[in-house]
Amino acid sequence: MTRKRLILFGLAGLLVLPWLDAPASAHNWGCWRQPNRTVLVYNSAANRTQAAAALSEWSADTILNISNRTSHTEVSVYDGNYGATGWGGLASIESSSGCNITHGHATLNTYYSYTSNGKRGVFCQEVGHLFGLQHSNDGGCMGGGYYYDINTNYNVVSHNISDIASKYANVPASRVGEPEPDDTASRVHALWYHNPRSLRETMNLANSIVVARVVGVHDAADIVVPVAGLENGERRIANQRIALQVERRLKGRVAPAIELFHTGDQDFVLDGDPPYEVGQMYLLFLMSREDGSYLVVSPEGRYEVTEGGLKPASTREFSRLLRGVGLESVVTDLDELRRRQ
Repeated sequence: MTRKRLILFGLAGLLVLPWLDAPASAHNWGCWRQPNRTVLVYNSAANRTQAAAALSEWSADTILNISNRTSHTEVSVYDGNYGATGWGGLASIESSSGCNITHGHATLNTYYSYTSNGKRGVFCQEVGHLFGLQHSNDGGCMGGGYYYDINTNYNVVSHNISDIASKYANVPASRVGEPEPDDTASRVHALWYHNPRSLRETMNLANSIVVARVVGVHDAADIVVPVAGLENGERRIANQRIALQVERRLKGRVAPAIELFHTGDQDFVLDGDPPYEVGQMYLLFLMSREDGSYLVVSPEGRYEVTEGGLKPASTREFSRLLRGVGLESVVTDLDELRRRQ
């Protein structure tokens, strides 16, 4: 079977290939960790019950000890309506010393709909990132929204417990000579509300599919949400507007020139969704926003078009198999998928 046929027939359906992301011995978010086993946490979320349940589980089930505080400290947990950003949760490292996280934010975006357990799962995952954990396909909250539904898989599980044990078993009260993280190390993790697991699912989520060139990158007004206790009583998140010149329309009716909403900037970079650069060409799977701009459905809907083939933004599941595949092969597959529906 050719690579192109593999993409269409092996990955276009709802099939999830477990061998692509099987659990490994540990899932670490780079070198990031808390300075010691006692983690000071301030929970100011409106969904306080769900946040508290997630925090309690991490504290009860692992060797970490979560100590609740009444002001923003090492880990701040909160929520708010950040609008149609594409992400339902964020974990951001606000300050660090070497690889030690000295302050981090775990955020739930209440614009998106989650069950009560789902909200607990989002808090569980974002806090887990701030302990230094990566996503893991283990049936628990650290894989929720990526490998399965976070509304039903929202707990700390044995794999998370062992990851914490191996990461913190020999962590002293203070660390000396901690290595500095690489300059390109990610400092922000997003839990995307939509996480397609196939080309067909990505296509169906998108209102429009285009091949477009980046002609402008502009900083926009920060997203501002009230958060008690933060500076000026608000949380500000940078975002940009990306001006695109549409070269081809593969699905939907879009204008020749459109604007793309993008969370972050050069200093606030989401893992799997780096800044755009003028001159880049992309295959984009887009959703419409209320203000007339567009949003990529998730990193699985963003592919840079290069001379060497497509370059996916995401490295998970089916997207990685599209690396190096020619644009016309994928366009042909999309046409075939539409005919088969």
